[in-house]
Amino acid sequence: MAACLTRESIESLAVLRAISEWQTGAFGPLRIHKTLFFADKGNDLDWTLFTFKRWYLGQYSDTIAAAMNRLRNCGRIRSAYDGPSERIRAVLSPVERGRLRALFATHFSKWTRGFKTAFSEWAYLTNDQIVRKAHDDPSYTISKHGEIILESRLPELVEFSDLSDDEAESLTDMVDDRLQTEIASRLARAVNRKVRAEDWKHIYFDGV
Repeated sequence: MAACLTRESIESLAVLRAISEWQTGAFGPLRIHKTLFFADKGNDLDWTLFTFKRWYLGQYSDTIAAAMNRLRNCGRIRSAYDGPSERIRAVLSPVERGRLRALFATHFSKWTRGFKTAFSEWAYLTNDQIVRKAHDDPSYTISKHGEIILESRLPELVEFSDLSDDEAESLTDMVDDRLQTEIASRLARAVNRKVRAEDWKHIYFDGV
Protein backbone atom coordinates (compact mmCIF):
# COMPACT_ATOMS: atom_id res chain seq x y z
CA MET A 1 0.00 0.00 0.00
CA ALA A 2 1.45 3.36 -1.06
CA ALA A 3 0.18 6.87 -1.62
CA CYS A 4 1.62 10.15 -2.85
CA LEU A 5 1.93 13.70 -1.57
CA THR A 6 2.91 16.70 -3.65
CA ARG A 7 6.01 18.73 -2.83
CA GLU A 8 3.82 21.75 -2.02
CA SER A 9 1.81 19.71 0.50
CA ILE A 10 4.97 18.34 2.14
CA GLU A 11 6.43 21.84 2.43
CA SER A 12 3.25 23.14 4.05
CA LEU A 13 3.01 20.13 6.38
CA ALA A 14 6.67 20.51 7.41
CA VAL A 15 6.23 24.21 8.24
CA LEU A 16 3.08 23.40 10.19
CA ARG A 17 4.90 20.55 11.98
CA ALA A 18 7.69 22.95 12.91
CA ILE A 19 5.44 25.74 14.17
CA SER A 20 3.45 23.27 16.24
CA GLU A 21 6.59 22.60 18.31
CA TRP A 22 6.37 26.06 19.91
CA GLN A 23 3.78 25.43 22.61
CA THR A 24 2.60 29.04 22.80
CA GLY A 25 3.66 30.10 19.31
CA ALA A 26 6.88 31.14 17.60
CA PHE A 27 7.98 34.75 17.97
CA GLY A 28 8.14 35.87 14.34
CA PRO A 29 9.15 34.19 11.08
CA LEU A 30 12.88 34.84 11.60
CA ARG A 31 13.35 31.93 14.00
CA ILE A 32 11.13 29.68 11.86
CA HIS A 33 13.32 30.21 8.80
CA LYS A 34 16.55 29.70 10.76
CA THR A 35 15.34 26.61 12.62
CA LEU A 36 14.19 25.01 9.38
CA PHE A 37 17.39 25.98 7.58
CA PHE A 38 19.59 24.27 10.14
CA ALA A 39 17.24 21.29 10.24
CA ASP A 40 17.79 20.91 6.49
CA LYS A 41 21.50 21.71 6.64
CA GLY A 42 22.12 18.88 9.09
CA ASN A 43 19.93 16.48 7.12
CA ASP A 44 20.61 13.89 4.42
CA LEU A 45 20.66 16.03 1.25
CA ASP A 46 18.38 13.56 -0.52
CA TRP A 47 15.59 14.79 1.77
CA THR A 48 16.33 18.51 1.99
CA LEU A 49 12.86 20.02 2.15
CA PHE A 50 13.39 23.71 1.37
CA THR A 51 15.44 26.01 -0.83
CA PHE A 52 17.27 28.86 0.96
CA LYS A 53 19.14 31.93 -0.20
CA ARG A 54 21.40 34.44 1.51
CA TRP A 55 19.32 37.40 2.59
CA TYR A 56 19.62 40.47 4.82
CA LEU A 57 18.85 38.68 8.07
CA GLY A 58 20.60 35.46 7.14
CA GLN A 59 19.21 32.31 5.54
CA TYR A 60 15.77 32.85 4.01
CA SER A 61 13.39 30.59 2.06
CA ASP A 62 10.76 31.76 -0.41
CA THR A 63 9.21 28.29 -0.20
CA ILE A 64 8.74 28.63 3.58
CA ALA A 65 7.21 32.09 3.13
CA ALA A 66 4.82 30.70 0.49
CA ALA A 67 3.91 27.76 2.73
CA MET A 68 3.16 30.13 5.62
CA ASN A 69 0.87 32.16 3.36
CA ARG A 70 -1.00 28.99 2.39
CA LEU A 71 -1.29 27.96 6.04
CA ARG A 72 -2.69 31.38 6.99
CA ASN A 73 -5.20 31.22 4.15
CA CYS A 74 -6.53 27.86 5.33
CA GLY A 75 -6.58 28.87 9.00
CA ARG A 76 -3.80 26.52 10.10
CA ILE A 77 -1.63 29.27 11.58
CA ARG A 78 -2.70 32.44 13.35
CA SER A 79 -0.78 35.46 14.57
CA ALA A 80 -1.18 37.42 17.77
CA TYR A 81 0.95 40.31 18.96
CA ASP A 82 2.70 40.64 22.33
CA GLY A 83 3.65 44.28 22.05
CA PRO A 84 5.64 44.68 18.82
CA SER A 85 6.37 40.95 18.52
CA GLU A 86 4.36 38.63 16.30
CA ARG A 87 3.58 35.25 17.85
CA ILE A 88 2.74 32.60 15.23
CA ARG A 89 0.71 29.65 16.48
CA ALA A 90 -0.33 26.39 14.82
CA VAL A 91 -4.06 25.61 14.82
CA LEU A 92 -4.29 21.84 15.22
CA SER A 93 -6.35 19.39 17.22
CA PRO A 94 -4.41 16.89 19.35
CA VAL A 95 -5.27 14.16 16.81
CA GLU A 96 -4.02 16.25 13.88
CA ARG A 97 -0.85 17.14 15.77
CA GLY A 98 -0.20 13.46 16.41
CA ARG A 99 -0.75 12.50 12.77
CA LEU A 100 1.59 15.24 11.62
CA ARG A 101 4.37 14.17 13.97
CA ALA A 102 3.90 10.53 13.01
CA LEU A 103 4.22 11.36 9.30
CA PHE A 104 7.60 13.05 9.73
CA ALA A 105 8.91 10.63 12.35
CA THR A 106 8.14 7.70 10.06
CA HIS A 107 8.95 9.03 6.59
CA PHE A 108 11.40 11.87 7.31
CA SER A 109 13.27 10.46 10.29
CA LYS A 110 16.60 12.16 9.48
CA TRP A 111 14.88 15.49 8.96
CA THR A 112 13.01 15.02 12.24
CA ARG A 113 16.27 14.43 14.12
CA GLY A 114 17.83 17.45 12.42
CA PHE A 115 14.81 19.57 13.27
CA LYS A 116 14.88 18.60 16.95
CA THR A 117 18.58 19.51 17.16
CA ALA A 118 18.02 22.83 15.38
CA PHE A 119 14.97 23.60 17.50
CA SER A 120 16.90 23.10 20.74
CA GLU A 121 19.59 25.50 19.50
CA TRP A 122 17.57 28.22 17.74
CA ALA A 123 13.95 28.21 18.89
CA TYR A 124 14.23 30.51 21.89
CA LEU A 125 17.13 32.80 21.08
CA THR A 126 16.51 36.53 20.85
CA ASN A 127 16.31 38.05 17.38
CA ASP A 128 19.70 39.73 17.85
CA GLN A 129 21.28 36.40 18.82
CA ILE A 130 19.68 34.67 15.83
CA VAL A 131 20.97 37.26 13.36
CA ARG A 132 24.51 37.19 14.79
CA LYS A 133 24.69 33.38 14.70
CA ALA A 134 23.15 33.25 11.21
CA HIS A 135 25.65 35.79 9.88
CA ASP A 136 28.55 33.88 11.40
CA ASP A 137 27.60 30.61 9.68
CA PRO A 138 29.71 29.69 6.60
CA SER A 139 26.53 29.45 4.51
CA TYR A 140 26.31 33.22 4.92
CA THR A 141 29.94 34.29 5.07
CA ILE A 142 31.04 32.57 1.84
CA SER A 143 27.99 33.44 -0.27
CA LYS A 144 26.68 36.54 -2.01
CA HIS A 145 23.43 38.37 -1.40
CA GLY A 146 20.54 36.51 -3.06
CA GLU A 147 22.66 33.43 -3.84
CA ILE A 148 21.06 29.99 -3.37
CA ILE A 149 22.86 28.36 -0.45
CA LEU A 150 20.75 25.22 0.03
CA GLU A 151 18.35 23.65 -2.45
CA SER A 152 15.36 21.38 -1.96
CA ARG A 153 15.78 17.83 -3.24
CA LEU A 154 12.10 16.95 -3.09
CA PRO A 155 10.54 15.80 -6.37
CA GLU A 156 7.18 17.20 -7.43
CA LEU A 157 5.46 14.02 -6.23
CA VAL A 158 6.70 11.78 -3.40
CA GLU A 159 5.46 8.23 -2.90
CA PHE A 160 5.20 6.86 0.63
CA SER A 161 5.00 3.21 1.55
CA ASP A 162 2.53 2.31 4.31
CA LEU A 163 0.51 5.48 3.72
CA SER A 164 -3.07 4.90 2.62
CA ASP A 165 -4.83 6.96 -0.02
CA ASP A 166 -7.32 8.14 2.60
CA GLU A 167 -4.56 9.32 4.94
CA ALA A 168 -2.72 11.06 2.10
CA GLU A 169 -5.93 12.82 1.07
CA SER A 170 -6.63 13.85 4.67
CA LEU A 171 -3.11 15.28 5.10
CA THR A 172 -3.40 17.15 1.81
CA ASP A 173 -6.78 18.58 2.77
CA MET A 174 -5.32 19.76 6.09
CA VAL A 175 -3.09 22.29 4.28
CA ASP A 176 -5.04 22.91 1.06
CA ASP A 177 -5.79 26.63 1.14
CA ARG A 178 -8.01 26.46 -1.95
CA LEU A 179 -10.22 23.79 -0.37
CA GLN A 180 -10.45 25.63 2.95
CA THR A 181 -11.21 28.93 1.20
CA GLU A 182 -14.02 27.28 -0.77
CA ILE A 183 -15.47 25.70 2.39
CA ALA A 184 -15.34 29.05 4.21
CA SER A 185 -16.99 30.78 1.23
CA ARG A 186 -19.84 28.26 1.12
CA LEU A 187 -20.40 28.53 4.87
CA ALA A 188 -20.48 32.33 4.60
CA ARG A 189 -23.05 32.13 1.80
CA ALA A 190 -25.17 29.70 3.84
CA VAL A 191 -25.06 31.98 6.89
CA ASN A 192 -26.09 35.01 4.84
CA ARG A 193 -28.88 33.23 2.98
CA LYS A 194 -32.32 34.58 3.81
CA VAL A 195 -34.56 32.28 5.79
CA ARG A 196 -37.51 31.08 3.76
CA ALA A 197 -40.70 30.57 5.67
CA GLU A 198 -42.38 27.20 5.22
CA ASP A 199 -45.86 26.03 6.12
CA TRP A 200 -44.61 23.03 8.05
CA LYS A 201 -48.11 22.13 9.26
CA HIS A 202 -49.27 21.80 5.66
CA ILE A 203 -46.13 19.88 4.64
CA TYR A 204 -46.11 17.37 7.49
CA PHE A 205 -49.70 17.19 8.78
CA ASP A 206 -51.96 17.95 5.80
CA GLY A 207 -54.71 15.40 5.70
CA VAL A 208 -54.06 14.09 9.20
